[in-house]
Amino acid sequence: MAPEKAHHFTFSLIKFLHKIPGIAPILKAIYGFEHPKLEKTLFGLHFKNPIGLAAGMDKDAKLFNEFGNMGFGFVEIGTVTPLAQPGNDKPRSFRLPKNEALINRMGFNNEGVKAAAERLKNRKDKSVIIGGILVRIK
Repeated sequence: MAPEKAHHFTFSLIKFLHKIPGIAPILKAIYGFEHPKLEKTLFGLHFKNPIGLAAGMDKDAKLFNEFGNMGFGFVEIGTVTPLAQPGNDKPRSFRLPKNEALINRMGFNNEGVKAAAERLKNRKDKSVIIGGILVRIK
């Protein structure tokens, strides 16, 4: 399966699984290990653990609630641009099996800051820190 298609399939699967009653608490129970030694307060923000999801995975703020259920202490959304844009032409991600690596030339494909902001209004777990990267293209 093409890398970008695999990414979108995985997102759809995570979204679908979270619609099944009881899945979110099960994932929290499995992956949501909490311990006071893991907690950190930095820059006035309290992180329940130091494990985060970097920007690029959830560009459009579509799964931050679900990733919170999977044990992440923070989720960074983006890169988001002021207006929606398609990113680079496809194909734009490539596997390097010999090196067990992936080249990402996606560009800043995203639905824009207004779409991300609307989704962020539906934030369920306030204990997961949400960060973001906003880029203004001239």
